[in-house]
Amino acid sequence: MKSSIKNYFKYITFPMFILFSAQCVAVTVSDGIAASENDDNAEAVKIWSKLARSGNTLAQYNLATHYSSGSGVQKNKKVADKWLKGATRSGLVQAYLNLNKKAVTPAKGIILSFNVDPELWLQKQEGNKYTIQIASSRNKKSIKKAYGDNNFRGEGGYYHYARNGVERYGLIYGTYKTVAAANKAIAELPKYLRIKKPWVRKIKSLQNISK
Repeated sequence: MKSSIKNYFKYITFPMFILFSAQCVAVTVSDGIAASENDDNAEAVKIWSKLARSGNTLAQYNLATHYSSGSGVQKNKKVADKWLKGATRSGLVQAYLNLNKKAVTPAKGIILSFNVDPELWLQKQEGNKYTIQIASSRNKKSIKKAYGDNNFRGEGGYYHYARNGVERYGLIYGTYKTVAAANKAIAELPKYLRIKKPWVRKIKSLQNISK
């Protein structure tokens, strides 16, 4: 990295977690970061593309870096700008833009990586999107264990709420633009999670009831 900005932004970490262990079928942000770190740019593009289309802001930005530099895909400034604008609109990459105000395209080699406390993850999401509730329990330890066992990093978390006067915790994963997209993601979950009958929730409604 030549500039101090690049050195500082090799990884941007915000105080944000990825569903699934290695046995899962669905791709995650961790998979994209791993591919990028291993210089497997073609695989990284495939992963970022899938996640970007589902509305993942982090993936949209990282996909833009590939189209901007031509790493793993044919260089295309128009497509790079499209994904960069999509990511920027959410405000999650505003820190980068603030540091590099002259930036009009992503800097080559910069991969954004968000790490958010699982208990704060829900409040960081856009209320008009949807998420998947994997489980609900009165036992916080069991929810935290499920979170850890499934390697939720950056794309999931848990929240605290009350139902009929009883304190409970909900385990959630992913952000999706539509109910249909969220249901499609449920169908792609590994069997051991599908049997728990996960369901789609509006993020705003969860934000309203969470403590």
